[in-house]
Amino acid sequence: MIIEPLAGALGAEIRGIDLKKAAGGTSKAIHDAFLKYAVLVFRDQELEPDELMRVGARFGEPCFYPFVTGLEGYPFIFEVVKEESETVNFGGNWHSDTTYLPQPPLATLLYALETPAHGGDTLFSSTYAAYDALSEGMRAVLDKLVGVNSASLKVTGGRRKMHSTIGSMKVHGIENADGYEAEHPVVRTHPDTGRKALYVSRSHTIRFKDMSEEESRPLIDFLQAHQTRPEFTCRVRWSPGTLTVWDNRCTQHTAVNDYHGQRRRMRRLTVGAQTPA
Repeated sequence: MIIEPLAGALGAEIRGIDLKKAAGGTSKAIHDAFLKYAVLVFRDQELEPDELMRVGARFGEPCFYPFVTGLEGYPFIFEVVKEESETVNFGGNWHSDTTYLPQPPLATLLYALETPAHGGDTLFSSTYAAYDALSEGMRAVLDKLVGVNSASLKVTGGRRKMHSTIGSMKVHGIENADGYEAEHPVVRTHPDTGRKALYVSRSHTIRFKDMSEEESRPLIDFLQAHQTRPEFTCRVRWSPGTLTVWDNRCTQHTAVNDYHGQRRRMRRLTVGAQTPA
């Protein structure tokens, strides 16, 4: 097993491994790398839904996504597809997955089936590095704040508008998006590493507890810009058979929408529901 870091802040490509056969010491090495690098990329994997579920089980129990229908027989896996005719993509704003749930998933697995000839990369940022780079005074303020997170996607135009422009995905329950709301600490402590990380996003955090949206927005906007500075990021380029696994507890990600006229088809699974603390 060969580990090649992707960037200074986070991310690594793991080579020389077939995830269908990995067990024992190899699984521990993968878990250790996951905690160290937060984003792991595995190339040339051949994973049917059964096998993707087994790989995901090494990180945690599967989680439902509330707005997209899963594959037949595999309710926890759904396909993320952008057709040649579509211009809006899924996940095209910086965020950590489903922070509007009381127990968001610790990890997301995304497996590439069809990819464009160029474009369609995913960017990741280290919210560890972002927190560490803040001043002592700002860290002291943030350590006391609680974020109110919503599925409504207010800042980016609303979940209904977003899903209405992605015609190939089987969506449901959008009318209830405003009902998905959860409070989480703006700074969370990783339960395995003990490190602190920012846990706030412009996509999902609508305000801070006991503050109005108007009062909260300037600080949310500052933190979003801060935690996606280039030195805190890495970039994953996809090809068919690539599996990327990332730690939602200490990263954010965004899907780059720069491949109009080309098809991109992925399978997504989230695992390990945890209460942020």
